[in-house]
Amino acid sequence: MGAAQRKDYDRTKHPTAPNLKWMDRIKNDQPFTELSIPGTHQSVCFHGGPGYQSQSWPLYSQYEVGIRFVDIPCRHFKRDLHVHNAHIYQGTLLRDILSTSVQFLDNYPCEVILIKINKEFSEDNNNGQSMEETLRGILGSFPENRLWPYTYLPNTIGEARGRIVLVQDFDTGRDVGVPYSTFHVEDHWHVASVLHHDIEGKWNRARRNLNQDPQPLKMNLTFTNGCSAGAYPTAVAEHINTKLFAFLKDTRGKNPKPWGIICMDFPGAELVRMIINTNKLEYKY
Repeated sequence: MGAAQRKDYDRTKHPTAPNLKWMDRIKNDQPFTELSIPGTHQSVCFHGGPGYQSQSWPLYSQYEVGIRFVDIPCRHFKRDLHVHNAHIYQGTLLRDILSTSVQFLDNYPCEVILIKINKEFSEDNNNGQSMEETLRGILGSFPENRLWPYTYLPNTIGEARGRIVLVQDFDTGRDVGVPYSTFHVEDHWHVASVLHHDIEGKWNRARRNLNQDPQPLKMNLTFTNGCSAGAYPTAVAEHINTKLFAFLKDTRGKNPKPWGIICMDFPGAELVRMIINTNKLEYKY
């Protein structure tokens, strides 16, 4: 049997429909915190078996289908930032993530990509420098015009077109990116099983955050993923993505406020598109 591919859930490597330039259909003066942005959780975690895999689409394919927020857990090791999920190295570096992102923005400079970076697993004691210093060194090898230079979110989407906005989820002496505290976050990831009460508990937390009224200068960030020894990420996503799809379908045209960022495991292309279409687009897909 092949991998599952549905409107709301996709475990294949090839999404069904592209949304290459959807931000181009948003007016430049649209407030950034009033966007609905599809994202992925642990965006390039493909290795380690079913307990560790969070996605199936390659990063560039995620961008092609419309993902504009990616979650990159990094281990500070040998003066570089290695992408990890717990102790499992994912075979790529942060600089590779940035290279792919810059490549996409070179091709579609109307878009904006947010990259969340957090500290994962243990540090190598022989780094000889802080994670902040390592990150600054990596960023220095990329074009300045592709990096958002401030430690606050853009006021409007027009200010940030063609740029990567770093979201910093680790402590440091000086901020390198937008602090994680800028967001109103729901990230309760432990889901004990796929039994009804555990799935409902996870979904209710996510739904409450989606329905949270945006706070001044803050943006809602809702993680819909979950896992445990009794529930692999794929199994949780299969249930939660169905609920999210139904929720977005039911509220279509009724919701006057933005959803913020919705971060998912194994989303389907149509689910991504439904999030995109809740924005004030000049025309809908």
